[in-house]
Amino acid sequence: MPTNLPPNPDILTGNDALIKINGQTVGFMTSLNVTINNNVQPIKALGFRKPRGLKSLDWSGQANGEFHILRSKVDGVVDINTNDDTRADDLYSILVIDKSSGKRVGQLIGAVQTEGFNLMNNQFTSRSVSFELMDWEPMEAYN
Repeated sequence: MPTNLPPNPDILTGNDALIKINGQTVGFMTSLNVTINNNVQPIKALGFRKPRGLKSLDWSGQANGEFHILRSKVDGVVDINTNDDTRADDLYSILVIDKSSGKRVGQLIGAVQTEGFNLMNNQFTSRSVSFELMDWEPMEAYN
């Protein structure tokens, strides 16, 4: 048997990730999905048929997640209030932490773009929230 096998890497799974929003742990957030668009465009020049290179001209990002809908207010739960005109564009800081090592996966900063909810018979309810990102910073546990 070969003895020089590559190491078995540590992989972050959904159950191993803690989510904090504005410093408060959100234990009931599920299905976090982050999408970053670097908007890479070709650089075109007169006299050349093919692009002379590629350049990122813009940056945008979105983060989507689901929360359970609570029937009564609970201390420590993050209040996301987009119905109030003065709070509709509040920024939220979302920190993803590897539960087993305590290392930070990354931090997202953004405002709520869309929100909605799902209510089905005999199922957990879910409130889906989409954040338009201002920044994404990968940290020590994101490799």
